[in-house]
Amino acid sequence: MTRRTIPADPFTIHVPDHEIADLKHRLEQTRFPNEPEGNDQWGYGTNLSYMERLIAYWRDDFDWRKQEARLNAFPQYKVTLTDENDQDHEIHFLYEKGSGDNAIPLIMTHGWPSTFREFLDVVDQLAHPETYGKQGPAFDVIVPSLIGYGFSSKPRIPVGPAIIADLWHELMTHVLGYDTYVAQAGDWGSFVTSRLALQHADAVSAIHLTMLPLRPHLKHESQPPVTEAETKWIAEMRAWWAQEEGYRSIQSTKPMALAFALMDSPAGLAGWLADKYYRLGDTDKTHTWKGMDTRFPMDTLLTQLSIYWFTGTINAANTLYKAGPAEGSALLKPGQRVTTPTAYTEYPMDTLPITPRSWAERSYNLKRFREMEKGGHFAAMEEPEIFAHDVREAFRELLD
Repeated sequence: MTRRTIPADPFTIHVPDHEIADLKHRLEQTRFPNEPEGNDQWGYGTNLSYMERLIAYWRDDFDWRKQEARLNAFPQYKVTLTDENDQDHEIHFLYEKGSGDNAIPLIMTHGWPSTFREFLDVVDQLAHPETYGKQGPAFDVIVPSLIGYGFSSKPRIPVGPAIIADLWHELMTHVLGYDTYVAQAGDWGSFVTSRLALQHADAVSAIHLTMLPLRPHLKHESQPPVTEAETKWIAEMRAWWAQEEGYRSIQSTKPMALAFALMDSPAGLAGWLADKYYRLGDTDKTHTWKGMDTRFPMDTLLTQLSIYWFTGTINAANTLYKAGPAEGSALLKPGQRVTTPTAYTEYPMDTLPITPRSWAERSYNLKRFREMEKGGHFAAMEEPEIFAHDVREAFRELLD
């Protein structure tokens, strides 16, 4: 493992005052929709009373400058990398070097509807465990913004996880100078990380996932018959997605039809994304909005939303849902499998069924399987201490 001076440009986030003023003006002009009776548990989608509170806080109380300073407390950079189709991409990334001389390089990739801020609460815990009274290992933590998200550039031609994985590998090896590294992710980041392990197995020593995206060819001779538990899980997953896949359907087919509303209205953006945090987070759904406030404090959620708003990247982010399937990177070739040692941790989410271990082993060299008692899809934000401890322990085991 080697490290050298970073051949990338230091980057500091700074949103102009006039853009903050414009956001507040637009929030003042919000036109709220009518709401059918019976939407206390968000059965029709994002709840009106929650949105009224969220928009009022965003308009009157949210301090972007305070959140901006917290984001800037970590070293950040930008570097331009070129993909296999000769398209340039400006990659934004956070880079916190870990304590000691033997820190393990770790690249962490967020998903949708998230940003690099998702990992902010665990960066220091992973880089400097001794500060928190924890034993190592310590990590050099690299958190890039996905292409088309946040402070990375918008692609002219949308790219999928396989291309992003190659760019991440170039970032880790050619830019940051590591010979080997480990990777962690969930959501779309888990697609990228899985492709990293497939495409660059010689450099990726181990991976830790909170979602298992790769699908095997079940009819190939390398696959054993589907078990009773797997059959039940597949049926439950299909039932769950039948209720929840509306957002995915439009973003994977006609994202531009949605883009004009989300780009023009911060309230529209908030309504579209808040529904996913409610459903995918480990939120208490017995009350209309208290569970959301507890799990995703408004300052935290609005920092995520504000990054999308100020960078104007929501459409570029949404089009990953079209580029990913077009690339076909989620379907393994017959007989193909991730050979990189893999840890998988499942956090409970409302109605989403627990993955059978046997299913994970079809696609991954699974060495560690954990089920958490609390936390959801945005685990690093929801339960940062639990998440950081699990990541440390997982890589300690995988690299032993």
